[in-house]
Amino acid sequence: MSVTIFTVAAGLVPWNQLDPSSGPVRAEGTGTGLTRIVRAATSTGRRGAYYLPVGHESRVLPMLVFFHGTGGKGSLAILRLQAFAGQGGFIALAPDSVSVAGVWKVGRHPGESTEDHRHVMACVHEVLGAPGVRVDRGRVLAAGFSVGSNAAAYLATHEAVFTGLAVLHGHVVPGAMGPRRPRTWLSAGDRDRARPVAYMKSVAEELGRAGFADVQLRVFRTGHTLEDQELTALTTWWLGPARGALQYRLTP
Repeated sequence: MSVTIFTVAAGLVPWNQLDPSSGPVRAEGTGTGLTRIVRAATSTGRRGAYYLPVGHESRVLPMLVFFHGTGGKGSLAILRLQAFAGQGGFIALAPDSVSVAGVWKVGRHPGESTEDHRHVMACVHEVLGAPGVRVDRGRVLAAGFSVGSNAAAYLATHEAVFTGLAVLHGHVVPGAMGPRRPRTWLSAGDRDRARPVAYMKSVAEELGRAGFADVQLRVFRTGHTLEDQELTALTTWWLGPARGALQYRLTP
């Protein structure tokens, strides 16, 4: 398999500059949409949040389900994602992991269920059943950052609701994945020491060997963080036409 190399400049607002002290997002309407804390709670009292763009009642919308990295919270992720969801016209859901340390525990073998798995699906079904919400079932993306990537991959390969997978500066456990093979987008940073480019290429190759036929890898000028331009590229890939081919791209 050949590797096509491009480059992408970094954006201006680093993901890791979010202020954890800001606490959960309040459920309130704004001129750009509505943010709500999910009702479903874990045994540790953690929940998550979701964002509905303005005018969602009159539209059938795609849905992004985001899995935070270590130490993260869904409500903080929604603070970061809501501008992209508002501009792109999609629903953003970010559940909390059960662990107060912000790590995810999913099955080590296909078919295993954990509280994290059950909580994510409870959050998904809560949004699907919310009054005035209509989700485009053909465009539901599981996207995980860092350690959240393995949780996203586990859920996306087990649950039929997901039609796409994004592994953002993260890893997957091939032996734990279920039977489903959604189209997949991977990203890395050229200065990422936690998940170097060579490592992310090996993940893409492993997914190809595991039967994923539509895999794209993009490399950005950044470290172990998500920048604006990377999130824009992700949503463009997700909401654009599927290419149906295995590709490795370091995109300018």
